[in-house]
Amino acid sequence: MEYPHPSTFSSDLTDERLGTIAAKMLDVRYLTIRQMDTEFDDNYTRECPVYGRTRNMLIALARNKELPWLSVKCMGMGVEISIVNVKCKFFRDDVENPEKAGFFKRDGFLCLFEEEDNVPLLWRFVIERALTEEDEDQIYFVGYNKFNEKISMWHYEGGAAPLYSVDQVIPPAANMGPAEIDVREAGEDDLSNSSEEDSNPATRNTGTDSAE
Repeated sequence: MEYPHPSTFSSDLTDERLGTIAAKMLDVRYLTIRQMDTEFDDNYTRECPVYGRTRNMLIALARNKELPWLSVKCMGMGVEISIVNVKCKFFRDDVENPEKAGFFKRDGFLCLFEEEDNVPLLWRFVIERALTEEDEDQIYFVGYNKFNEKISMWHYEGGAAPLYSVDQVIPPAANMGPAEIDVREAGEDDLSNSSEEDSNPATRNTGTDSAE
């Protein structure tokens, strides 16, 4: 089933902004899991630092104003960010059947008006863990209505996280120019071999050798 793009409900939720956050999340996840790859690591010891580092990365991005449209509304463990005026959180969960505690928790406020069931009230970045080594981690941005029903969804299409940090500057490729190749002319090998023999003491005859 296809769902409306998040920008249908808010012009703040552009592909560029969602993709920027998703790419940085995948980058942190990839590098952390690669580091936590010892015989003493399992899903628990990997997922905890992944969450903590992702949380700290989002807070740092908001503090240093690298992304002027990103801010942090809550710096607790359940960090809440805002893309301009749209609040959202992130979870590592199943996009089709989210089960994490607090996934559908709404930071309470008393609504004096009837809420429409076709308007997202909750926005979540959902990170789905790859089930096999051949698969890749996936990130979705999902909007839910007042009944916790999915009514909007965006899928990050950027592919696997790179082997380098997304903030790392990659130097441009050096222009080496075309390789210079000389064509060997006929007879050049004979001249070269003759020159080598003349310069080799072991093969060069001297006047003393002739006398002997």
